[in-house]
Amino acid sequence: MTGFDLRLRVFALFISALLALLTGRLWMLQLTRWVDYTGQALANRTSIVSTPAPRGLIYDREGHVIAENRPNWSIMVTPAELPEDGAEREKLIRRLASILRDRDVSTTQVREAIDEICEQAVVTPMPLGEFAEDLPIEVVAQVEEQRLDLPGVGVSEGFKRHYPYGDLAAHVLGYARPISGEQYEEWRELQYPTTGEDVPSEEELGVQPWRDDPVYGPNTIFGQSGIEASCELDTTVDPPVPVLQGRRGMRVWEVDVFNHPLRLIREERVPQQGAGVYLTLDLDLQRVAEEALDRAVGSRRTGAVVLLDVQTGEILAMASKPSIDPNRWVAGFSTEEYQRLAEDERHPFYNKAISGTYPPGSIFKMITVLAALETTELSPEQDFQCRGIIHEGADHQPFRCWRRGGHGWMNMWQGIAQSCDVYFYELVRKAGTTSDAIARYARLFGLGEATGCGLPGEAAGVVPDREWKADARDEDWYTGDTLQLAIGQSFLTVTPLQMAVVTAAIANGGTVIQPRIVRKIEWPEYLARGPTLFKAKVVRRVPLDPDNLNILQQGMRRAVVGEHGTAHNLAASGLSLAGKTGSAQHYLDRPTHAWFVCYGPYEQPHFACAVLVTEGGHGSEVAAPIALAVMRAALQKYRDGRPEDLQELLDEAEEAAAQAHGD
Repeated sequence: MTGFDLRLRVFALFISALLALLTGRLWMLQLTRWVDYTGQALANRTSIVSTPAPRGLIYDREGHVIAENRPNWSIMVTPAELPEDGAEREKLIRRLASILRDRDVSTTQVREAIDEICEQAVVTPMPLGEFAEDLPIEVVAQVEEQRLDLPGVGVSEGFKRHYPYGDLAAHVLGYARPISGEQYEEWRELQYPTTGEDVPSEEELGVQPWRDDPVYGPNTIFGQSGIEASCELDTTVDPPVPVLQGRRGMRVWEVDVFNHPLRLIREERVPQQGAGVYLTLDLDLQRVAEEALDRAVGSRRTGAVVLLDVQTGEILAMASKPSIDPNRWVAGFSTEEYQRLAEDERHPFYNKAISGTYPPGSIFKMITVLAALETTELSPEQDFQCRGIIHEGADHQPFRCWRRGGHGWMNMWQGIAQSCDVYFYELVRKAGTTSDAIARYARLFGLGEATGCGLPGEAAGVVPDREWKADARDEDWYTGDTLQLAIGQSFLTVTPLQMAVVTAAIANGGTVIQPRIVRKIEWPEYLARGPTLFKAKVVRRVPLDPDNLNILQQGMRRAVVGEHGTAHNLAASGLSLAGKTGSAQHYLDRPTHAWFVCYGPYEQPHFACAVLVTEGGHGSEVAAPIALAVMRAALQKYRDGRPEDLQELLDEAEEAAAQAHGD
């Protein structure tokens, strides 16, 4: 064999080996691992895109929608797809500013927004800014028409919260808008609950399936206050479960090399709206309360109204003035607007029904009466003489009655009806009612602690006693402090909601029921939960002699129908009410806060109402007419209604009542 033949044979063997290797490789690629590589190839031209889900709706007790969603188109920018050439990018910026010219958006604003986005992200689409949200369809059309000239710019369709009744129940509803950075950091790891649904395989999807299913993204709408915040998540379970937050949908798109969607391949998961939240509010009664309160506070004062069902604790109306239309929060304030509202001494951001703490004045005398009857040998027939002033202590400090000339001789029913301050001073000085007894009964009725009504930002108020004063002020407690406490002054502070709860407990026989604002939650289908119905919850049954409670109730009734009752101006209304007025001093040189609490019908109580008008003066003149309007509307609307039977609930409270009595 010649050398040429040998080289030829070796070359042939090399070629044969190479062909065998290539054949084997092709066999492996095309027959053995074709599924894997087909999936990878498909993944290179497909992408999973999440689609926004509408937030759950909020309803009043009768099913009226009071918080809803509406479409929201906004301009999104993907930094990685923007022109790298400076001149081309500037041309894009000017084109965007031209499209947004009707919104008075300048080129500088667009440029600064894009620069900020480029610092935060590279491939993630980011919203251009608030000035490019909630776009009309005409602007959306312009962006879509000029898409080829706007690389890296697109339109995203989402939802925006809308409150169809404006500022009605504004503080109760709160507002929802894009999640803050702090909120996102706190909840970014929270995943949608697993519900037994099978996640499709990679072969089925044609793209790698989602392993991560977070509830929140950097631009998710999130509840910021009120019910929107308290019903954002159910935190009673671990991990928390979304309530108002909906579940995003999933779509599989065919994309080009720039990851632009070309064709919808399949709708893998349909978006589901969040839970429907039904409140205890009655929209009709809420409107009456707000309109009456609005007229009373005008442009200088503030105030709050709370209406409760005395048998269930349901809050049928909760008003706080001044208020702000929550749609303004959604749209966003200018810096100047926000600064002006934040510095407003009337604090419109503040729900005064639950977050405002005020001295209660004479409406607190309801507690003092019960403390005196339960802890002393006092007889309600016993008279004390009121000359308009008493003097107490070594320095003969004066303590005056609101009626300068005095009331004369007063028994307990008269003392309550006419709100005689001297009578209540004498409950301390002559009957022996102690500050500890008053403070104890105040706490039994729920004062000094948040009610747990279901709204965020609730204040506890202060029930002062010797220990509190020593800790808080490093001072001793004096008899003068007890005299002030007996008439609802001293260091005592309460919220309007707390006083509505106290009044309801007096009306229903001494049962403190936790007030509540949520009546029912209807869960979305994917959570596979039945509706959650909220029932009345008894906090405690205050250990009271029914005869003593009846004495207080009679005195409150006389305050309305008695000739000299402080609320006698309501007698002609024809409504069967029992009430207590109050005028609480907070600064010596300022008008007193006007209070009024009442319940009705007197014979079979159904509703309790508390009204506060700050610096309103006399409760009978300013606060009582508001309560009358609200109670009239409630009693007319529900005149055939029957409150729930409390007996089954009272049994649950017996043990708590026994423990409270032994404290």
